[in-house]
Amino acid sequence: MGERHSTDYETYKEIMGELIKPILADGLDPETLKSLYESKAVYLENLRIKCFKELNSKRESHFTWADYNLVVHAIEENRSHVRNLILVAVNEKLERRKAC
Repeated sequence: MGERHSTDYETYKEIMGELIKPILADGLDPETLKSLYESKAVYLENLRIKCFKELNSKRESHFTWADYNLVVHAIEENRSHVRNLILVAVNEKLERRKAC
């Protein structure tokens, strides 16, 4: 089981720089982009829970509190990106209605 935890941490380390960044939307329709953000939200929440559990367990963990804080910050940023996406979609619909 220790190897699984190590693999999870290695995967996290590989992508940690990308966790806070917005998803590149070039050529994506809003529905697809929304689905990607929802998937990212699920991944981040699962990662937050895993990190929290490991940090509070009696066994040794690769995760640190700095990692946990980064994941929490990434969750907040993801929510912000989703809010912005919703505002853009609503604004586009309003603009289309005005044009009619």
